[in-house]
Amino acid sequence: MFDALGREVFNAGEYIFRAGDEGDCAYLIEDGAIEILLTEQTDSQRVALFKKGDMFGEITLIDCQPRTASARTIEKTVLIPIQRKLVENLLEKCDPILRQLFVVILERFRNTQNPKKDCLSISKQAASEAQQAKKKALKGEATQKLSIAHGITRALLHEEFELFYQPICRLTNGSVAGYEALIRWHHPTDGLIPPMDFLWLAEQTGLIRELGMWTLERACKDWPRLKKFTQCNKPFISVNLSPNQLTSEDLVSDVRNVMSKYAMPPAELKLELTETVVVERPELAILILNQLVELGSSLALDDYGTGHSGLEHIQRYPIGTLKIDRAFIAPMLASTQSFEIVRSSIGMARSLGLNVVAEGIETESVRDALMKLGCEFGQGWYFGKPISLADYEST
Repeated sequence: MFDALGREVFNAGEYIFRAGDEGDCAYLIEDGAIEILLTEQTDSQRVALFKKGDMFGEITLIDCQPRTASARTIEKTVLIPIQRKLVENLLEKCDPILRQLFVVILERFRNTQNPKKDCLSISKQAASEAQQAKKKALKGEATQKLSIAHGITRALLHEEFELFYQPICRLTNGSVAGYEALIRWHHPTDGLIPPMDFLWLAEQTGLIRELGMWTLERACKDWPRLKKFTQCNKPFISVNLSPNQLTSEDLVSDVRNVMSKYAMPPAELKLELTETVVVERPELAILILNQLVELGSSLALDDYGTGHSGLEHIQRYPIGTLKIDRAFIAPMLASTQSFEIVRSSIGMARSLGLNVVAEGIETESVRDALMKLGCEFGQGWYFGKPISLADYEST
């Protein structure tokens, strides 16, 4: 029976579930005690005893199999039920690799508990076709992610990554003021892989820290050669920072060491961050960003306008450059709303003494409109696509 708080109440000696029942619920013991019984013909064997604060019944809740044992109270017991739907919703938000680990562990647990039976056969018989299809899809997604993560680690060891550089130009005359460093992956079988296809996983797995430092080091190493193609008295190279990097207390010393190693002038290094970078640990982020600025480098807020708190970041963090996202630049001549967002962003940035870079410029008419609004710098295919240092030097 249930009490007024929705808890299940059992008297001593009652069965909560029996072997073979549907495993649709797990339980947390709020008061009392229960025993887990294995039934062999007419005899029952206690295999576990759970008391207040313990959870039980969770295995079948996750893998959707029938109960393999019985649960019986040994005194009056109050239980908090945990429904399968709640767990399924939580698992859906979990990383596929972790979910696949759950599945593998549970299958091996079943096989251990049933040494005379094939666990996979049991699973296939009991689970519906829909569950099997979902399980197969999960395995495929987890396998793909694990393969990419392994590939990233291998690629770092075998120099499969390369930096492409996209020019950032003055709108007035098209002269190159600097470059943004953009990573590419020369996969041995899949060819050239763009960053959107692997950086998200590197961020999730923490590999982004190694990739980020590789990018910074390679950009600083290439800069003396790349710098020759600029036409500005204050040239710069922009390197992206990830959210994961900005939670590392070693970042400042790592940046300092790389600049020292390659004799990189601090004022010529610009570090780009997106609005999401400073969300997780804002106090640590502001400390690290201020220390990076103290090194002599400058900070650019990338993809401005796509987040929900860009103004707060401009006010709180030592931002020197505002980069307006291409999502607003590309449609600005056809959309009044986009035009006003661009216009107001440029006006605000200029009033605060910030440099402004418009991203995604693809036509002369957009370049001209931005100049009239007071934007100083632009980036996009109108000025040049990202290409390798070797390509710059061969043209």
